Order: sequence, then C-alpha cells, then structure tokens
Amino acid sequence: MNLIKSIKENISQIIAIAERYVKQATRHKYQLFLGYFMQMAGIILPLIVMGRIFTFAEDGFGFWNRRNFVIYQFTAVQIMLIYSLVNRLQSSIAGEKNSNSISLLILAPFRRTNLLLGIFVSHLVLISLPFMALFIICYILSSVSIITLFFVFIIYLMMALCFSGIGLALGVIIITKQHLIQFIHIPLMFLIMFSCLSLPFEFFPGYYQNLAVINPFYYIINIVRFVWMEDNIILSITSHATTFLIVIILAVVSPLVGVRFFNYMYYKYGITIY
Repeated sequence: MNLIKSIKENISQIIAIAERYVKQATRHKYQLFLGYFMQMAGIILPLIVMGRIFTFAEDGFGFWNRRNFVIYQFTAVQIMLIYSLVNRLQSSIAGEKNSNSISLLILAPFRRTNLLLGIFVSHLVLISLPFMALFIICYILSSVSIITLFFVFIIYLMMALCFSGIGLALGVIIITKQHLIQFIHIPLMFLIMFSCLSLPFEFFPGYYQNLAVINPFYYIINIVRFVWMEDNIILSITSHATTFLIVIILAVVSPLVGVRFFNYMYYKYGITIY
C-alpha cells in the first residue's frame, strides 16, 4: 500500500508541474503558434532546392528522390521539434531561477526528479500538436505498416529522452555557471550541422560524410528515416544494428547523466544569482 501511495504522489507531483508549465506557455498563444509556423517554413527552401537538383540526379540520393523527399523534410521538422527540448528545458529551468521559484520548489516536499520529469512532460505536450500532425501526414504519404509506425514512434521517444538529458545539463549550467553556457552551445551547433538533418547523407562530399559518421547525432536523427523507408522492422534492425545500439545507449545514458549532473552541480554550486 505504501508503494502504491508513493507512486500516486509522484505521479500527481509530475502532473502538477506539467500543468503549471503548459498553462504558462499557452498564455501567449501567438508566440507559440508563430514558433510552430517558423519551424514548418524551414521545409520550403530545401524542397525547392532539392526539387531542382533531383531533375539532374534522377536516381536520387540513397533512399531519397523527388517523389519521397517530402518525407525527409517532414521528419526533419519533427526532429527539430524534439530537439527543441534542449532549449525548452534549459529555458524553463533558467526561468525558475529568474523568478526565484526553483529554490522554493526544491525545498518544498517535491522530489527533484519529479520536478524535472514534470518540466519534460510539459514540453512534450507543447510540441505534440504539430508533431502528431506531421506524423500522420508522413504515415499517409508513405503508407507504412502499423508495426513500422509504432516502431518509429518508439524511436522518437528515445530521441526525446536523449535530448532531454542534454537540456537538463544545460539547464543546471544556466543556474549555476551561466558564463559557461556558450561553450556548450557551440559544439551542439556543430553536431546538428553535421548530422544530415536537412539534406541526405549521400548528397554531401566525402569529407562531410566522414564527419557525419563520427557524429552521434547523425545516428539519432537518421535511424527514424531508415525505418520509415524500409518498412521492415527485422530488416532495419539487422541492417542498422550498430545504429540502434547507439540510439538505445544514448536514450538511457543521456537522461541519467543529465539528472546526475543536475544534482551534482546544484549541490556543489547552488543557484547563482546575477
């Protein structure tokens, strides 16, 4: 009975934190929907450019050709929505510091893990509307099996866990050692740049491909596309076993390290007020 009571209390705390953040974010609906629109607008230029290039490269690049490249771009926006968890978690934790409420929440009878989970859940809810809209469109355009659809969704959840861990680490740096934050953003920018997020791996010259294959973000981002296009779970797992292993390891390690790092930095340095 004590275990059940503890689970219910933890869930109620997570839901309470998530509701708080969702209500705060939806007070400014114009900014929220403008952010969604700007991310969607990023699809247009690559589609125009690649539409022209595909006329000269009729065989396409790997899986991708003029007919199915829209799937590539729609998944790019979905991935960017999930990647936005990095900045969203960082901003939420920084906002708590600026309002001087994070100390009160942590000192209150709230488990710190529940606080972090609540923030994570709130941002999943906030990106869910455009994400699911694109997810459904991709399903309609590609007509994959339900099993593949479910498997892709699981991969997206693993991606969210991976990026959430990074967001937590950045969040605690913001409230403890803010002057270091730019030193973290610069390598993250390069990881995204060399991840083949917007254009296919085969499109790039050899030196770029060499940088991509040593980039963990490349595997996190592109495994979902392999699964979409192959539409065969057994084939995908056997053909990309190393990639799946990398994604699973990052999905487990990243949030665990993020929480541990959050606790370590908070206990060691406390909250720095500027």
